[in-house]
Amino acid sequence: MKTMAFKEAKLHPSRTINIRRMFFVFLINGLCSGFYNVILQPYLVDFIESESVFGLVMTFASLAMILPMLLAAKVSDGIGRKRVYLAGTFLVIPSIILFALASHSKVAEPIFLVVTGLMIVSMSFGFSDPARSSLVAESSELEKRASSFSIVNLAFYVTAMIGPIIIRIFTNRVPLSYYFYGLIGGNLILFLFQLFSLKEPLVIDGYSSNILKQFIQSIKAIWILYYEFVKSLLQFLLMPFVLIYSRTKKDTNQSKYTESVEQDYNLFRDIFKNPGVKYAIGFFIFDAFVWGLSLNIYNGAVKYVYGYNESHIAIMQIVLNISTIVFFIPLTFVSDKLKRNQLLFYSLLIGSLFFIMNIIGHFVSSKYLFYLILVGWAGLGASIAFWVPGILSIVTDFNPNRRAEIYGMVTGIKSLGWLPTGFLAGFIIEKTKEQWGLLIPFLISMILFPFQLVLAWKFPTNHSKEKIKQEIN
Repeated sequence: MKTMAFKEAKLHPSRTINIRRMFFVFLINGLCSGFYNVILQPYLVDFIESESVFGLVMTFASLAMILPMLLAAKVSDGIGRKRVYLAGTFLVIPSIILFALASHSKVAEPIFLVVTGLMIVSMSFGFSDPARSSLVAESSELEKRASSFSIVNLAFYVTAMIGPIIIRIFTNRVPLSYYFYGLIGGNLILFLFQLFSLKEPLVIDGYSSNILKQFIQSIKAIWILYYEFVKSLLQFLLMPFVLIYSRTKKDTNQSKYTESVEQDYNLFRDIFKNPGVKYAIGFFIFDAFVWGLSLNIYNGAVKYVYGYNESHIAIMQIVLNISTIVFFIPLTFVSDKLKRNQLLFYSLLIGSLFFIMNIIGHFVSSKYLFYLILVGWAGLGASIAFWVPGILSIVTDFNPNRRAEIYGMVTGIKSLGWLPTGFLAGFIIEKTKEQWGLLIPFLISMILFPFQLVLAWKFPTNHSKEKIKQEIN
C-alpha cells in the first residue's frame, strides 16, 4: 500500500494559518470534552459495581491508548499530521454511539458495549494526540511554540466549562445517556471542520490543494493509518523472532518483511539516542504513577466513597476550567520567556495543592470536605496551565524530522506508569475506604512528590538559539 512521503520535514509556508484555525478546533473539542469528562466515570459506575473491577477497566483503557501511541505515531511522519489526526478523531464517533446504545433496556449485556466504547475512545486519543501536538508545534515558530500551545489550549478550557454548567443545571432531570447523543453530533461537526479547514503543515508528495482531492486523500489516509497500525503491531510482536532468524541465516538475502521489521527496530532504537529522551521517559513514567494513583479513577471514586453525583463532578470541572483559564491568560504572554523545566517545576508545585487538600479533607467535617476538594481542583487547573506549554514544547522538539514518532513513543511509554494505577487505586480504595476513604492513594502520591519536583527542576531541554536556527521555515 503506497503512502505519501515528506520531503525532509520541509515546512509549508502557509502552515501558520493553522494556529488560528486550531483555536476554533480546540473550542469545539473543549465543548465536547466538557460533557464527556463529567459524565463518563459516573456513567461507568452505573454498570460496574466493584471499585477493583472499575480500576481494572480503566487500566485496560490506558493500555488501549498506549499501543496506538507507540506504533501509529510514526505513520504520520509518512502520510501527514492532518490525516492521522482525522483518523483518530473519527474513531470517537462510533465509541460514543456504543455508550448511547448501552443505556437501552433491550441490550442484554450493556457492560460489553460500554467497555468496548471505552477501549475505542482510548485508541482514538492514542492515534490523534501525537499528530495533533505535532501539528500545533509545526504550525508555530519555535520561539513562539510555548505560547502557541497556551493559546489553543486556552480555547479548549474556555468552552470546556459549558458542559459542566449545563450538567449542573439539569442534574436528575436529564439521564446521563442523553448527553451522548449530543456528543455524537458535536464530534461529527468537529471532524468535518478539521477536514476542510486545517492545512497539512509539512510538504508532502502527492498533496493537492483542491478541497475534493484533499477529502479523498484524507479518507484514503485513514485506512492507510489503520492498516499500518495493525502491520506495525504484528511486526513489533514478532520482532524478536524475526531478528533472531534473520541473523542466524547464513545467506544475506532478506525478505522485504524482514527488512521492514529491522527498520522498525532501528527506528525504535534510534529514538533513545536523542538527547533528553531517556531522561524524559523516566520522568514521565514516574510522573504518571504519582498522579495516576490519585486521578485515574477519581471521579468514579468520589461517587463510590462520598456519594457525590455528576452535579458535584460538574462543579469540580468548572472550578478546574476557570482556574486553568485564569492562569493560561498571562502564560500566553510569558511562557516563551520561561525555561521549559521551570514551567514543569511550577506546574508540579502548584498542583501539589490537589494532594494536600484531599488529604486535609479526610480529617475535617464532611460539610467542609467538598470546599476543600474544590480548592484542590483550582490548584490542579493552575498546574495544567503551566504544564501544557512546558511539556508539549519539550517533547515536540527532540527531533523536528521525526516529531510525531518521538512524541508518540515518549508519551506512550510514559503511559506505562499510568497503566497499573487504575487497578492499584481501585484495589486500595476498596480495601481501605471504610476507615480511610480516599486518603491512602493521596498519601502515597504525596510521599513520592518531592522526588518528582527534583526531577522536574533538573529536566534537560533543547530550547536554544542554535535549535531555532535549525528549524526549516
